[in-house]
Amino acid sequence: MEIRIYFEGNKTLRTGFRQFFRGLEAAARQARSTIEFIAAKDGVSGYRKAIRSHPTSWNLLLKDSEQPMPLSPVQLCERLGIDSARVNDVFWMVELMESWFLADPEALAAYYGQGFSTSAIGATQDVEQIPKAEVLNRLRQAISNTKKRKYDKIGHAPHLLERLSAGRVKERARHCRTLFETISRRLERPAD
Repeated sequence: MEIRIYFEGNKTLRTGFRQFFRGLEAAARQARSTIEFIAAKDGVSGYRKAIRSHPTSWNLLLKDSEQPMPLSPVQLCERLGIDSARVNDVFWMVELMESWFLADPEALAAYYGQGFSTSAIGATQDVEQIPKAEVLNRLRQAISNTKKRKYDKIGHAPHLLERLSAGRVKERARHCRTLFETISRRLERPAD
């Protein structure tokens, strides 16, 4: 089985995602499957094209929700023009990918080094409950006294993803955990 994960964002994130999801890639190899990470700048239209161009693959979309998750993810899919029949193939970084970073302050401190303020990150147990503006504000405050001074998504995010502990993120981000569990269950099923 070929698993194609389309992520919203710059192609520089690909190596970071591969490293973050390395446990799933290893499980895929054991199951004689592959996982490929594909940058889809806007996410949704690239994903729709993928469904047409790779009909025999399991095509997934990993996207920022940009808002608190509604009770039914179908509503969010419909708002974005994603066929509601695909709701189980769309996975959300709530409200944005950087929420995952807050789940592992040790990885952030190791990357940003001297002057990094772990206390600015906070200890919110469910990082997906933190609004987008607050996530970015916490990052800004935590980084402001380091050599890097401010967060640069294209420059920093791939390296942060590589350093994150998937286990820590899964503990503190339910939607991330759901993505791992869904792919793991599918890989455990015998080939059709």
